[in-house]
Amino acid sequence: MDIRRGGLGKGRFAFFDLPTARLIRTTVHNGGPNTTLYIVAVCKADLAIEIIRSKAADSGDEIEDLGRVAGSLVRKLNLAPGEFIRVDANYRPQGQLERVESGGKL
Repeated sequence: MDIRRGGLGKGRFAFFDLPTARLIRTTVHNGGPNTTLYIVAVCKADLAIEIIRSKAADSGDEIEDLGRVAGSLVRKLNLAPGEFIRVDANYRPQGQLERVESGGKL
């Protein structure tokens, strides 16, 4: 029986239908101090690593899967399947940086 659809009330188990993602960390080979974190909207770790390896990481970077990301966060970030977003503390999107410096809110 599929518990998402079987007589337990509409929407009650909606969290089963949320998208899944992986948290991926890249570090510079030979132990550089800076790491970069990404949320990748795919459910398989090896696929998430391959997406970051091909589109965001440098050739010498070490890439590691840190685990799953809550589906509710993926939904809030509005990530489509296969998309990713950088989420580490050092990242500042250029458009948002200007608004914050001028007194605007994020």
